[in-house]
Amino acid sequence: MDRMAAALTALALALPAGAETFTVDTGHAEIGFSVKHMMVSNTRGTFNRFEGTVDYDVATGTLKGAEGSIETGSIDTNNEKRDEHLRNPDFFDAARHPKMAFRSTSVRKTGDNSFEVEGVLNVLGIDRPVVLPVTVSGPVDDPWGNQRIGLECSTVLNRRALGITNSPAAMIGDEIQVAISAEATVKK
Repeated sequence: MDRMAAALTALALALPAGAETFTVDTGHAEIGFSVKHMMVSNTRGTFNRFEGTVDYDVATGTLKGAEGSIETGSIDTNNEKRDEHLRNPDFFDAARHPKMAFRSTSVRKTGDNSFEVEGVLNVLGIDRPVVLPVTVSGPVDDPWGNQRIGLECSTVLNRRALGITNSPAAMIGDEIQVAISAEATVKK
């Protein structure tokens, strides 16, 4: 049995390294959004608490998968009264649905460092398919012994398609501009 374990270990070490799991560095990340208000201006905001991981093959420069979650109660539009309204059942219902979550189901390379990430976005307890364009930069070695990559995603989501149907489009636009900028690390 010891020979079998040694042989399997040697085989595993001889195989080319695959994707490594990079963890989002929340101190160097932002999830922001923008939506039309009264059809005349944009209201911007962020979610301040989130987490995520990215499976990335450094050797081939290939994104293999991603997942993450956002605490809905951490919404911040720089207006506490509006934030409280967004946390209530009219919008995110943060008490009943404290998190939104994303899980990739497939990834397609579209350029040297760009990808289309298909996945499932769970909002208000319901899974919905989405496609996210993601650009990866790096990797670089940081001074703390980590390998670091950068991730950028900019897309438009329809709030009604996500189940957020309160308020007519004349008050709050249906299109939500989403921008994610993050660094992710793996210990070397």
